[in-house]
Amino acid sequence: CTFEVALSYGSTTLPQMVAEEFCVWYDVVRQSWRPGSQDGADSRWPRIGELVGRSATNGTVCDGYGSRQFGERAGRVPCAQCPGDPYKRDTWSVLQCSSTPLVPISQRISPAWRPLSVLGSAPRGVLLVVSDHNNHGLFAQVERVLNQLHLAAERGLTPHVFLGHKVFNAPDACDVGENQYYERGRGTNVWDYYFEPVSEYTTGAATLGGRPVRLFSASVEDARRYAIRTAGDAVTSYFEFKRYSEELHAIRTRVRAFGAKLVGTWLRVKPALRTEAAELLQRWRSSLPPGGRLLGVHARGTDKAAHPKFPLERFFAPIDGFLAAHPGSRILLATDDARYHAALQKRYPGAILSRGAGYATRNVVRDPALSRHAKGADAVMDALLLAHSDFLLKGTSALSEFSLWLSPRLAAAHLDLQIEGEAAASPAYTSRVPVWAGGEAVVPLPSPAVALAELDRLRAPSPPAGVSPPPSLPTGEAEAPHGGRGGRRRGGGGG
Repeated sequence: CTFEVALSYGSTTLPQMVAEEFCVWYDVVRQSWRPGSQDGADSRWPRIGELVGRSATNGTVCDGYGSRQFGERAGRVPCAQCPGDPYKRDTWSVLQCSSTPLVPISQRISPAWRPLSVLGSAPRGVLLVVSDHNNHGLFAQVERVLNQLHLAAERGLTPHVFLGHKVFNAPDACDVGENQYYERGRGTNVWDYYFEPVSEYTTGAATLGGRPVRLFSASVEDARRYAIRTAGDAVTSYFEFKRYSEELHAIRTRVRAFGAKLVGTWLRVKPALRTEAAELLQRWRSSLPPGGRLLGVHARGTDKAAHPKFPLERFFAPIDGFLAAHPGSRILLATDDARYHAALQKRYPGAILSRGAGYATRNVVRDPALSRHAKGADAVMDALLLAHSDFLLKGTSALSEFSLWLSPRLAAAHLDLQIEGEAAASPAYTSRVPVWAGGEAVVPLPSPAVALAELDRLRAPSPPAGVSPPPSLPTGEAEAPHGGRGGRRRGGGGG
């Protein structure tokens, strides 16, 4: 069968290179997974669109800071309102900056209604895995990436993570915002700063395995809903903290196991970061006396908001109990807040081990004075180090949650100090609090041999990410999306 694509370019003008980037407007045309499906109406059919070129700037779209810009010198005009959920439209526009155009130039200037079959074989579907919010921290982005990777694998699409200078549309944010970890001169894909690619597809490639590519993006929220539908859970860092029960504990356990599975399948930290973490951990463990342990402490401060910051003093009693129960132990501290670091250093002189001392800022994500690349590297390093602690004290945070996905044994060897009030007094919680922290549980810690084996794995080369993509676009329910509405393109039949 033949796939046909209508490329509605009013011009053959090529995109302009700005420094290391091609900054290009694309139209995203909503697609259907199969004829007649009501995409998004239920979680079996996540909403999805296909990227095509656009001949001109879309001056009607708000940026991530609530204004529109008309040309280099025209200044900014306040937006009356953000446009809301893009997937409620048939076509919308996104501005993306990349080292090469996401839709190859050869496709951008091709005649309309060009049948892809003339290229020799059926197309390969590639899911562009993206960030959809300009205020997300690095690991909030990773969390959403993991749910999209699950969607790609389940629906037979080859994933390509692209966290570019500009984020994609989100229902609760303006259309065009800036990724707070992009740094000019470091490359145009933030994912590549810290992690290995998840597939053999490269940005802007016209073909994959000798076959033409169709490039899709999916609703990030629908990817979360789809994971719940197909796997029973979606990756998240946020759980209830004012209620705790056996049922809620089971949900936490399942979600963390799902996150660990996806991280184990897809995510590979860059070797330089893993090597640095291994060297620090080796040095710190070598300095411990017999019986000494590493107590991980993640104290999230600065701009922590989704779940409220709690008093630093909440860490003191469990830290004191751990140090008393395990003489000679040290505190492996990770914090984004310089005030927290100074306070803990003062209370536990000589016991603190840390790579950094936090930041003197109210908002680590958005502070323009901070190096974007460096703060991301600091976050990845903190997560790696915490993942190799013997026990972890934490609050709600995507960073420390990622440590539990990296090291699944910590799911049973951590204490969530975000839990408060009646939840903290519930039997479901107190039965899991270690005796040394005032609870009822005897929590085994890893042996020195296990700790050394974990270091060896951290140093070892990583296996390839992901699984081999299917040899062709699947048929039936898993087939690539059909053409969108609105006359932009025609959908082909099945295989």
